[in-house]
Amino acid sequence: MHNKPLLIAGAVVAIALVAGIGYYSGRAVALNDVQGEADTRAASGSSTAKAGNAAGAGPTSVNPAPTSAAPKTQRLLTSAASNSSATAPLPLPGTPLKDNFADLKARADAGDAAAASRLFQDLQHCREADRLSQFLPAVANRMLNGALPANPDAAQRSDRALGMIQRGLDFAQNNAALCADLTQDQMAALVPSTLQAAQLGDPQAADCYVGANLNNWPDVLNNPDWISQYKSNALPLATSALQQGDWAMVGMLASANAGSPRSNNMLNQLTGTNLLQAYTYAKLMSLGQPTGSNPSTRSTNALTTLSSQLSADQIAAADAQAQSMYQQYFGAAPRQTGQIANTMRSCQTGF
Repeated sequence: MHNKPLLIAGAVVAIALVAGIGYYSGRAVALNDVQGEADTRAASGSSTAKAGNAAGAGPTSVNPAPTSAAPKTQRLLTSAASNSSATAPLPLPGTPLKDNFADLKARADAGDAAAASRLFQDLQHCREADRLSQFLPAVANRMLNGALPANPDAAQRSDRALGMIQRGLDFAQNNAALCADLTQDQMAALVPSTLQAAQLGDPQAADCYVGANLNNWPDVLNNPDWISQYKSNALPLATSALQQGDWAMVGMLASANAGSPRSNNMLNQLTGTNLLQAYTYAKLMSLGQPTGSNPSTRSTNALTTLSSQLSADQIAAADAQAQSMYQQYFGAAPRQTGQIANTMRSCQTGF
């Protein structure tokens, strides 16, 4: 695996790996892709919005009364029972999770937000390391039988893929001690632990949970209650994150309401396809365009396509709602370049 010419030989397979290691959320897509994906589905004119979903309803009913945004580390649902008095130190980074799992879970169950976040993060690392350790050997075998790239561009792409593969190998190796001897039941705690950390205020866990890909939930067939829990919790978490200035959540809501086929998560099943709401979130995205950058063609086309299917009154109301959210929840401050691309990978914690 460390012979560079041989690794480069598998350019196509390596690039497939880069796409494949996004395992849990299925949504490692940059902002421009999220907005652009609405084009095709929006053009169909589908507007089968589901009534009664706060984050998927019309612009005038999406959000409760505006509240001042708090730092993300303090974002809590009103139902969260965070134990602010918990002062016990967390285990040192890299300590085998099997030795600390029971203690971290007990502390998380008692409302210790720091312990809940640590359990979520460690389980995410172990889930990712496990998948990489199973996936990479097959990729290596394919590479060994591949052909050398035929042109410099292909070789350059292979070099980039090589860097991703090496980081994946390093990640799996570096987390071997952390994840050693975890049981199947402990690994299956990933989903409820993600929800718990999100409810206790972890913004990364909230993004990860709301954007969940059912196909990658471990042991989901033996835990059908996870589906009902998602139905009950995803939209409240999305609304809370939105009110705390989470641009990644805006992107997910825009994609879900547009019925984007590439969003690859369960959120659309809760929001329904609602073109008016999709336009509102896409407009909010455009208001937060990073300073000094130009709107992408995808972003512009998405707004144009969505607006072409709305009335002038609907557009005016949606524009006003987007402006209100931008002011109240984001302080009318543009997002940083790359912020969406990074936070959209919230379930990919290692590399």
